[in-house]
Amino acid sequence: MTHDFNEIKEKIKELILTTPNITSVSYGHKISNGQQTGELSIIYTVKEKKSLSELQPNEVLPSEIKLSSGVIKTDVSVMSEVSVVACNAYCGQTAGANSTVNRSVVRPLKGGASITCKNLINYVGTMGFVAVDIKTQALVGVTNNHVVIQDAFYTSYRNLSTLIKNEYTPIDYVYQNGESAIIPPLSYQIGQTLRYVPIHTYVSGESNLVDCAMFSLESEDVSDSISFQQIGEEAYASPYPFATTAEIDNLLISNPMLYSSGRTTGPKGGSGCPLRVFSLSGGLFVSYTLQNVLVNTLFLDCITFVKPETDPSVSTICSNPIIAGDSGSALIADFSGVRKIIGLVFARADDGFYAVACRIDNVANELGIEAWDGTTKNYVNPNTIQYITTSGG
Repeated sequence: MTHDFNEIKEKIKELILTTPNITSVSYGHKISNGQQTGELSIIYTVKEKKSLSELQPNEVLPSEIKLSSGVIKTDVSVMSEVSVVACNAYCGQTAGANSTVNRSVVRPLKGGASITCKNLINYVGTMGFVAVDIKTQALVGVTNNHVVIQDAFYTSYRNLSTLIKNEYTPIDYVYQNGESAIIPPLSYQIGQTLRYVPIHTYVSGESNLVDCAMFSLESEDVSDSISFQQIGEEAYASPYPFATTAEIDNLLISNPMLYSSGRTTGPKGGSGCPLRVFSLSGGLFVSYTLQNVLVNTLFLDCITFVKPETDPSVSTICSNPIIAGDSGSALIADFSGVRKIIGLVFARADDGFYAVACRIDNVANELGIEAWDGTTKNYVNPNTIQYITTSGG
């Protein structure tokens, strides 16, 4: 039976808000007796599976969900709490030689490179890719909000009687690489933060679709012929367009090989290190720091991906599709030989088995960017950057 995808997304939003003691709800393939059945289902994830005798009546999860087109079965998997994955600059240095280039000084710039910023100099993440700012047609670097912004939240959630952070003083310069945990030399400076999508707290009653930010780039650090590449994927020499909404909606059916290159785990994807989509339209809770206090946020419409043990089945999966420091990585899918960006990696489950990305159509819409085709574009003149300060907050 075919179900309306948009109705499933709305149902997932309802379920994540009304079902107690779960870590996420999403849409993916049902697994029975350790084997992937091929049947699409609503997937609940919990910290720990319990017997019916241990559950309160309101904690018993339904075996099926009613939709206008009929019923859809449910499945239950174990997944711990989800955390964003920027890390201390010294964290993850033993992840392996696979990421040596990602952590080096990379010129011309490429996706997957280690970055930090002046206002978060003790932390490091990943520049996912080079894109085009729609408004100015200038090339920009794309990463997560929490990689380059001190306080990821809307200012209206801040308490003016405690710690206040902003991106104006000092100017938030971005550096590549980001490995030193001190202000790098001037030659490492590649731009400054330009725009980000703030995040809502869960208690506000609002949800989030993206964790994303963009920063300016300097022409001497970019090459029109190779800066659209990902580190470790040089054999693929074409620019990466953004996948369409229809292509992302259909990922569970097309089941393409995924690729991603991050600061900590390096390049992944292909037969040697496969990545696959686990579920779509995920609703999940993620912890972020608001004025040095961890608070809960709700994200919707996410892509969950894994590293299968026996590709392409995701019945059994391996740990660490991403590790702390890979925040901001591009998630790329191969559509019949054409690779397209489908998401922006921003979090993983604390058990290390599930990684989470924002959909690229949502990122492009909310951040105001489009894919770069490798043609010559403008660059931001730093003297023209205007700062918008929120009154009071």
